[in-house]
Amino acid sequence: MTIFLTDVDPRARVKGSRDGLGAQAVWSAAGRPLIGNLTTVTDSLAGFTTLLVGLRLAELAAADKSESPTDAFLIWEQMTAYVRHTCGQRGFFGRQRVAARAAKAGSNGGKVQLSAQPECQILSNQRTDGLLGNYTAPARASGLVAPGTPTRLTPEAAAFVDDVHLPRLEAGWGKDAGRLVRELGRDRVRFDLGANEKREAVASIFSPVTSEREIDFYRHHLVEGGPADPTGGRQRRFALLLEARPTDSVWPSRPYLTAIADDAETRGWDDIANLVRQVIACESVLAPASLLFSYLLSRNGVGLDSVVADLRATCGERLDSVDPLAAPTLPGPHWPRIAEALHSGDYPQLIRMLAERNGAVMRERGGALAWLEVTDQDRLRVRFRDEPADLPDGDHIPEMWWYPYFIPSLVSVLTTIRKGAA
Repeated sequence: MTIFLTDVDPRARVKGSRDGLGAQAVWSAAGRPLIGNLTTVTDSLAGFTTLLVGLRLAELAAADKSESPTDAFLIWEQMTAYVRHTCGQRGFFGRQRVAARAAKAGSNGGKVQLSAQPECQILSNQRTDGLLGNYTAPARASGLVAPGTPTRLTPEAAAFVDDVHLPRLEAGWGKDAGRLVRELGRDRVRFDLGANEKREAVASIFSPVTSEREIDFYRHHLVEGGPADPTGGRQRRFALLLEARPTDSVWPSRPYLTAIADDAETRGWDDIANLVRQVIACESVLAPASLLFSYLLSRNGVGLDSVVADLRATCGERLDSVDPLAAPTLPGPHWPRIAEALHSGDYPQLIRMLAERNGAVMRERGGALAWLEVTDQDRLRVRFRDEPADLPDGDHIPEMWWYPYFIPSLVSVLTTIRKGAA
């Protein structure tokens, strides 16, 4: 089966990645038929919980003041970040700023100031870089957030928060968390980081997922893709395979996914097996090609023959690790030829194809100059130098895995739910 590409999935971007070869479009297209709702950054069940509870509280606060709930949500996100920091948790947005401000809170009586104003935000732009910007679209795809604006929960998600999380907040904030709702409706809030009933009530929403209702709710919406699962049930079955073969690492690997594909065939799920094997095939080319491209960006002015000699000496005469399915699976015109050049050891052709692919990507991005060219004198011309990269040893190339295919996020959420249910 060939991967057909349309628009790049805006939820697939890996932060900090410049992606000079346009690999994102390839791996996201390979991963989406298996995982339809999650993104590369939505790997935290606590993040989804913060979003759901915050949107519900912000809606209640806005109802009192007849204004946008966004500011109230930003204050809530800040509050939960400080609480999670004091509890020793990690993995939330804005951790560095939160830690620094919490350390200074002693001079303010142990209190921090919360506000939607820029000076209190825990990210350079909390609206776009925090939970609202990163978790809303996946939550909407999971059937947790309703279409349209302002951002609101679906009736099912709102009822879940009302029944499960608001009672936990009542211990510190009164009936239906009324005092918290009023606080979130203010322009500025002074929040005490010391041990107190308000802080503990907020911390309680991050307790392990143990009740049957919570487990079923999160499993259905996040692990299985929700009521409108765009994978048509494949994500549910893929998750069952991952759950049946637990691993200590959330990051995929070739041996692990090969075992998953074999398990899928054993169960008669050939569609899952084929999709997983396509992922393996894609990565057998994307990983070495991406690393080799980064290496080439450090070789400005070097002759083509010299670079080829280095490749042969370090990587071997050819890459036997390239999966036979790669060339027929990868989208054209460049990637199949890159796969063939890697497999055959045609390194001069490989370098030219990587440069050509980069040029096409730059043209697609608005006509910027290519980062890498091979001159008429067979020398490399580098216009942009990325992070320096060493050539991979030939023995290590089969073990390389660079891109997520959304798998780590699914494994992380699944693992959190499974641990709570144990």
